[in-house]
Amino acid sequence: MQTRIKEYRSHLSLTQDDLARKVGVRRETIVFLEQGKYNPSLRLAHDVSCALNAAIDDLFIFDDGLEPESPEQRVILID
Repeated sequence: MQTRIKEYRSHLSLTQDDLARKVGVRRETIVFLEQGKYNPSLRLAHDVSCALNAAIDDLFIFDDGLEPESPEQRVILID
């Protein structure tokens, strides 16, 4: 997994400590997130995206070898 957290954080002039305080985690968690060494919970991903004023899918890039789907290609199944 790759992230753009550092890019967004730097744009807002936030330190890792600042972001960690905003989302209620330790600085080391932010370090691991930025390095792509930690897959966050949905809640943490949401909190980070809110703190950085960004969409979750703008911050987190999952390299699963698949080409990203366009919104028109997505299928939603409803029971």
